[in-house]
Amino acid sequence: MKCEKCHINQATVHMQQFINGNKTEIFLCKDCSLQHEMPISFDNIFNGMLESILSKQSESKKNISSGQKGVQCPSCKMTNEGFKSTVKLGCAECYKAFLPEVETILKNIQGSARHEGKFPRKSGASLLYKREVDKLRKMLASAVEHEDFEEAAALRDKIRAIEI
Repeated sequence: MKCEKCHINQATVHMQQFINGNKTEIFLCKDCSLQHEMPISFDNIFNGMLESILSKQSESKKNISSGQKGVQCPSCKMTNEGFKSTVKLGCAECYKAFLPEVETILKNIQGSARHEGKFPRKSGASLLYKREVDKLRKMLASAVEHEDFEEAAALRDKIRAIEI
């Protein structure tokens, strides 16, 4: 299919727009799509969101990252400043090299640096209970470590109630 704007190049971009229930479609080549005025650019929204998260880091996290100004990826040679300006990793080794910054971004976006995932419909309830029990056991260990035995007893009772 040819580009609907220049009628020369092969169309590689398919854009749909819904306004008041009316659907309009346009097929463009890469060059014309870059020139086409789009009402919403998700790439710009996403990059802006990541940049704002990076700029709103707490002071302690800024101190950690400022101590890493000389960090450079051993594989692709991307620097810490390059990562912060593009907010994109250059290769698989960049993840290891810039781990504190990546974890900060993930924690700010999804609340945790660990992927929680979705639950299957059929066995999701058992996974949810297991995850809740694991969380309560970690809290129980922390309460015992801090010698907060009343909290530990309450957490123990919650765990037993869930396991029954």
